[in-house]
Amino acid sequence: MKKLFVVMLVALLLLGAGCSSNDGTGEVFAKINGEPVYQEEMDYYFAANFLEYYNNYYDYFLAYMGTDLLDEESASSTLADMESYCWEVVKSGELIRQLATNTYGVTWEDNYLKDVLPLGAYRSMMINSLYVDLYYAVEDELLAEIEVTDEAAQSVYDEDPSQWDSRLTSHILIGADPSDEAAMAEAYETAMDVINQLNDGADFAELAKEYSTDGSAENGGALENYINVYGVDVETGTSFYEEYTDAAFALENVGDYTLEPVQSSAGYHIIKIDDIRTGYDASAEVVKNSMKSISSDEVSAKISELLEAMDAEATVEMVGAFRYYQPATDEEGEDATDGENATDGENATDGEDATDGENATDGENATDGENATDGENATDGENATDGENATDGENATDGENATN
Repeated sequence: MKKLFVVMLVALLLLGAGCSSNDGTGEVFAKINGEPVYQEEMDYYFAANFLEYYNNYYDYFLAYMGTDLLDEESASSTLADMESYCWEVVKSGELIRQLATNTYGVTWEDNYLKDVLPLGAYRSMMINSLYVDLYYAVEDELLAEIEVTDEAAQSVYDEDPSQWDSRLTSHILIGADPSDEAAMAEAYETAMDVINQLNDGADFAELAKEYSTDGSAENGGALENYINVYGVDVETGTSFYEEYTDAAFALENVGDYTLEPVQSSAGYHIIKIDDIRTGYDASAEVVKNSMKSISSDEVSAKISELLEAMDAEATVEMVGAFRYYQPATDEEGEDATDGENATDGENATDGEDATDGENATDGENATDGENATDGENATDGENATDGENATDGENATDGENATN
């Protein structure tokens, strides 16, 4: 018995993963459509999968299945299933990466994590992140295929135009805690100083970069939200402070800014109008997009469809070797392939040196293909041939040196 062999193997896999380089030059396990996947990915998933089984199901396997997960021989079938599962995870992950990158232009890289994480863990995180971005890309694609007529959208807009008419703003926030009177007083003075500079012709964006404590400062105070009179972003549903909204809608024209600081629970704002949308035509696309919907199941199904199509067409070149799993290479036969030395039965081939059946075709020890003929040295019965030195019965020949 190889008691504890598996635990030792998993420990070595984890140790190796923790000490490995993640520079993309690891040992290649296979190539999928010419792109490498790595042994460390297989090791990462195998170790994680085994530990999950061991920690949660060891007693169950031992008591009800007679399988000792710590014994390589006893658990050989389970270990093979684990390795097969890990291979499917690695292969699917690479297909996700290729679909995201090659079809949808989605990429993901984190140089810090790439340096500190082992290759298997890093690629796992990369695939997960790519899948999220792929999901949204496919969702956008499916939504774009949904058509909404102008008549339908106009009807929705007309029900409540104020829900769609909106304003785009920039702001300069002088942050302060409203419960701190001194801080608020100081913030007010700073806000008034900024307003005075604007009155003297200073650039709003430059003042935002200098004074604003909001994250939008680096963008010159510009926000991406078109808000309606209810303080709701008409595209994302993000809500704004009531005081902020009221001040924004009190301004009349693009370029106007508040001449008094606007207080909110965040401090004091100076607000500028960057764009105004009024009427159906200005909001038509927003209204139409709001009328489109698609379920997460539909998006997931589309991704699965795309991945299944890729999998069916994928070329896989094995470089490394499995420890436990022994894959069949053809659905119709164990260890069978189609083409040269390809089989249509157990160890039976179609093509060069090919047989139909278990080492036998059209009769015991008979072959079909090159070196398996219906002429010279080809059999059509037990040791029976048709042609030169061919028999039509047991050791009976038709043709040269043939007997009946």
